[in-house]
Amino acid sequence: MRSPLVTIFHEALGYCFGKALSEILGLSVQASVYELLERHGVPRRDVSDRFDEVVHVLTAALGACSRVVVHRTVIELFREYSQRVDFSYEDSLRDRLTVLKESVVSGHLLPKRLREDSTLDSVLRPEAFGATVNPGTVSHEYSSLYRMKKGVRT
Repeated sequence: MRSPLVTIFHEALGYCFGKALSEILGLSVQASVYELLERHGVPRRDVSDRFDEVVHVLTAALGACSRVVVHRTVIELFREYSQRVDFSYEDSLRDRLTVLKESVVSGHLLPKRLREDSTLDSVLRPEAFGATVNPGTVSHEYSSLYRMKKGVRT
């Protein structure tokens, strides 16, 4: 079983692949590419888990043009995790994906799409940390660092 961060990484990879396809080739060609992958035994839900096979199928079908799609996918993934794109078109994209995946796991990074859906206050609610919140009263039963965020001293 893989960690939630790795699962989120693979979901982000699938999202970035779809985004790269639609932005470079258009929605109709994107649908055709997904059909091509299905015919080669890679269903859409498995694109991110079997990305090496996806690259192989795209290379067989599109030739050197597939590198543009893969390069754009990797760039979008780096941007999704707010990481600096410090590689060129000729660098090994597989190595860059591996390095990014290791950075995501070691740094507990989340993609922008997940970070933008919630604010810090919605994540760090007092109720989530065991505080009892009654109207008109203040509880100092905070756990974690919530009390420091709000300036409550015990």
